[in-house]
Amino acid sequence: MSHVSFSTRQPSRWLALLLLPAAVACSKSEATDKVAAASAPQGPEPVAVQVQPVGTTAGTADQTYSGTIEAENTASLGFGVAGTVQRVLVREGDAVQQGQLLAELGAEEYASLVAAGEASLLEARDNARRSQQLFKSESLTERELVQANAALQRAEANARVARKHLADTHLRAPFAGLIAAKMVEPGVAAMPGSPAFSLIKTEQVYARAVVPEAEIGRIAKGTAVRVQVPALSREVRGTVQVINPVADPTSRSFYLKVLLPNPGLRLLPGMLASLRIPLPAGTAAPVVAVAPQLVVQEADGASVVYVPDAAGKTAVRRRVVLGPVQGQQVVVTQGLAATDKVIVAGQQRLHDGQAIRILQ
Repeated sequence: MSHVSFSTRQPSRWLALLLLPAAVACSKSEATDKVAAASAPQGPEPVAVQVQPVGTTAGTADQTYSGTIEAENTASLGFGVAGTVQRVLVREGDAVQQGQLLAELGAEEYASLVAAGEASLLEARDNARRSQQLFKSESLTERELVQANAALQRAEANARVARKHLADTHLRAPFAGLIAAKMVEPGVAAMPGSPAFSLIKTEQVYARAVVPEAEIGRIAKGTAVRVQVPALSREVRGTVQVINPVADPTSRSFYLKVLLPNPGLRLLPGMLASLRIPLPAGTAAPVVAVAPQLVVQEADGASVVYVPDAAGKTAVRRRVVLGPVQGQQVVVTQGLAATDKVIVAGQQRLHDGQAIRILQ
């Protein structure tokens, strides 16, 4: 009888073959998990920064006010009589001298009135002279003599008025200056008092500024003032000449005027000006100021600094308004308080909300 024998090791070999794919799959899964874990995005690395308190510095004894250049004198010129404009001799922007003829009206009618008035005056003079002789010879009463003299006075007055009206057909400059505006043309009807020209005097000019009620009492007439005119990139020195004694009823502010020399007539009415006026000693209050390099100038022209948030973990963008430079610092008029802390190192790499790490 024959027997068939089977090896007891055969099932173990089969089992190993069956389990091999599963083991390989598990190994691949573990490797994939490790790669995924390694490639997972990490949070941004905090930027190392340094901070320091803002604090205050001694305020300057100067106060700056925005202002405007004004002419020393402005006159609106018009004819004294009615008529038709015959000639206009100047244009806008022309420099004129005192007494220079600017324009004239047709004068035929007024010339005729002058001629008539002169004739009446000659007649009245002759009548008054004869009346005086007759009165001396007692051929004329005193009342008739008085009437003759009164007629002479009326004729003289009428002749003066006629001559004045004829002269008023010529419009002349009352002072040397510049023609700022021309409102007439030849052939246009002109009425008495209607503006024909605007004349400005600019050998000297005023810088006019508005001062708050709380500060006007610290400024006196005669105070020396430095005036910056951005349009000319120059500084001009002058003195306070006018302080208005009445406040504007709406703003409760006062205006003042600083008289400035104007050689070359380069300072023109309407130009913007910045008036720097010294205040009396002891009146300047402490101000917030930072080093200029701490201020970041953005593309839109905004000035910003960065401060840490309350937890000291995040940078906060703070927009500021800068004032004058004082020594090695620039005054911050808006945006920072004396109790704030400002980032003083690393700020060029920051943006609003950036994670930071404050170095001790």
